[in-house]
Amino acid sequence: MAVIDATVGGATSNSYLTTAEADAYFDTRTALVPPWASAADPEAALIMATRLMDALAQPFKTFVPGPPGDPGYYRVRRQWTGAAATSTQRLAWPRTGMLTRNGYPLASTVIPQELKDATAELAGQLLAQDFTLNNQVAQQGITSVKAGSVAVTFRDDMIFKQVIPDAVYDLLVQSWLTDEVVESVGRFEFEVI
Repeated sequence: MAVIDATVGGATSNSYLTTAEADAYFDTRTALVPPWASAADPEAALIMATRLMDALAQPFKTFVPGPPGDPGYYRVRRQWTGAAATSTQRLAWPRTGMLTRNGYPLASTVIPQELKDATAELAGQLLAQDFTLNNQVAQQGITSVKAGSVAVTFRDDMIFKQVIPDAVYDLLVQSWLTDEVVESVGRFEFEVI
């Protein structure tokens, strides 16, 4: 069984919240309560959810090749704004330069409740379905299969797996994250998506 260290700004922290705090979140969340309540190792789910949330601190850019004659583009995923509060903390939070949902400065000595709720939500969703695993059908770009007269349809564009579901992003303060953008390569210009 995994052991949670939810020390704010700690050098060995591995979770943004304790199991008791996650239990309190799930007391107000009906749909994911069964997988959470019956989880053999909820601490491991919280640690994995924290890892995934922490990955947003790292810039990540994916090249998307275009069709022949098109140079393609870069897709830059969302990432945390601000900066880590100390150089010794293990996790991306607490952060400096962050605002509350109402626009007030957020103390750089706390893990905000919105982040705790989002991490608990992600842990619950990981217990219900591990979407960090590769989806072979999606990776191949198959969008539909027809049985009569056998037809298979493939996507024209690249497949991007969304590891963090929208329900998790919706719990976060939007100013904490950059927009996902596409950067042009060569002669094309793209808009923020």
